[in-house]
Amino acid sequence: MIEKTSRIPLYILSNRPSVRIARIAIFTSLAIVGSLIRLDPANSIAFDSFAGFFVALYFGAFEGAAVCGFGHLATAVISGFPFGLLHIPITLGMALAGAAIGLANKFNRLAFIPALTIGVAINTVLVFPLTPFLGGATLNEGFIIAVGIAPGLLIVAALNAALAGMVYFALRGKPKA
Repeated sequence: MIEKTSRIPLYILSNRPSVRIARIAIFTSLAIVGSLIRLDPANSIAFDSFAGFFVALYFGAFEGAAVCGFGHLATAVISGFPFGLLHIPITLGMALAGAAIGLANKFNRLAFIPALTIGVAINTVLVFPLTPFLGGATLNEGFIIAVGIAPGLLIVAALNAALAGMVYFALRGKPKA
């Protein structure tokens, strides 16, 4: 007698491009919902990274990069682009964070902890290369703004990572859809 190990149809478990695009779209939608949960309504620091961090851990670097990038872009749109065109390099940086998490998680069963730490570090440090553009008039003003933003960014990124890590830990080893 042949036993069924999974009740999920095999076509869902495939890695076809259409399935990957659908997966990115679904988790980007979850990131958009997370973007509505913000510490400061006037800022774009939100819980949009959770979905991207989880996808990077569970499905890999490409999907994680796409969901992190699209998730930040959605948050920027919803919050009215508080940093203007600076959200474009921030989006690319968030995609880098998602890819780094996905790549770092490949080493062993506990690699998700340092992977998430790398993602939070990239997410937080990302504001500092943008300091010349934040202040408008001087580099000092931009640095002061970046230093003011960094603690909130670190806290929210760590909360996003903790939530993603808990969900990943609960689901790893289960069939991937």
